[in-house]
Amino acid sequence: MILVCEPFWTGTQHAPGNSATIQTIARAFPGQQVRVSAEATHLRELQADTALTAHPNASLSAIAVSPVFPSKPQIVSARRALTEFGALRAALRAAPPGEPVLLMLLSATPTAIFAASWLARSARRRIGVQIGLHGNLNEMQGWRPRNPLARMFDLRSALGARHGGKVRFLVLENAIRTALAELLPSAAAVTDVLPLPINLTELAVVRDVAFDPPLRIGLVGQATEAKGITAFLALAREFGASHADKVAFHVVGRAVPGDDMTRFAPLAEVPPTSQFPREEFLQRLARLHYVCLPLQPGYYNLSASGALIDAVTWLKPVIATPVPIMRDMFQQFGDIGYLCRDMDEMRSIVATLLNAPDAARYARQVEAIRKARDSRMPDALAADYRRIVDRGFTRLLTP
Repeated sequence: MILVCEPFWTGTQHAPGNSATIQTIARAFPGQQVRVSAEATHLRELQADTALTAHPNASLSAIAVSPVFPSKPQIVSARRALTEFGALRAALRAAPPGEPVLLMLLSATPTAIFAASWLARSARRRIGVQIGLHGNLNEMQGWRPRNPLARMFDLRSALGARHGGKVRFLVLENAIRTALAELLPSAAAVTDVLPLPINLTELAVVRDVAFDPPLRIGLVGQATEAKGITAFLALAREFGASHADKVAFHVVGRAVPGDDMTRFAPLAEVPPTSQFPREEFLQRLARLHYVCLPLQPGYYNLSASGALIDAVTWLKPVIATPVPIMRDMFQQFGDIGYLCRDMDEMRSIVATLLNAPDAARYARQVEAIRKARDSRMPDALAADYRRIVDRGFTRLLTP
């Protein structure tokens, strides 16, 4: 049996990616029951995805998620650890007695990693634990608790601990594993790579966009400094003033609460500071010609980009800075947009797009990014996931 748990996120957070990952798991092991456990509001988002519920071997059930320190997985909390331990233990107890189990955590706090590891090592049945790591992997580089007891259970400790061969980690890009190997080789040695799958439900509403002015360039997702919002707004100010009839800049997402909203004035519309419905997000994304990814070094060395996944899903060529995950994408799939050495080159690229638009090249870029999308469909990734599990947990799910 495969137990897939989301022990941290609630509501819409990570729901599209989680659904696509569960679909990949269900396709990879059609002969295994895949039981999914998540908090009730997150569960509703998963249940609304018909591409997920169509899988006959997947079932969904609710678990408790700690309300302590929401959106702060890096904080070591005994109260949260108790909730995590109870939820994971209950999920394991519901599995058929004696049957081997792959316990897959779609996300995890450090204490959830330790809880899953302890349950696997103390169980009488065979249990393998797979931990999905996302942007929270960056927390291993930052501040660590001064309290020595809390420090024993933070993320760096969880990644570097000896888990008796029961725990493996899963990251979303090869470049992330490479960066992890430089920081913590022992963790990289038990880390596998599976790109985030494409959400199939969205494919039905993807449509072509005519390469006509004004050119619509968008920064997608929350407008953070790591995502390059300041650099993006500088482009909007410069070209919005000089080429107002040829280009429109958009933030398809929300501004960080407390940001100076006056600096967003050069955009076609000022973004909200609160979450808005996914349907509205997709409507805004669909209108774009290019997704701008002036990603900053540091954070994206250890994190995949959800905006890049959205660009691939919606066949939007990118204008990007050369962080490792972007270099890998261009190397693998070719001309999927423009990989710029720095912001000066990015300004030059935008100027060329406005003064000498090339519709034929744009069409070729769309086709190149379509190949990237095909490679990240759940069907395409299912075989890779099965190999990852069979290699990392020998004969665990063999009948």
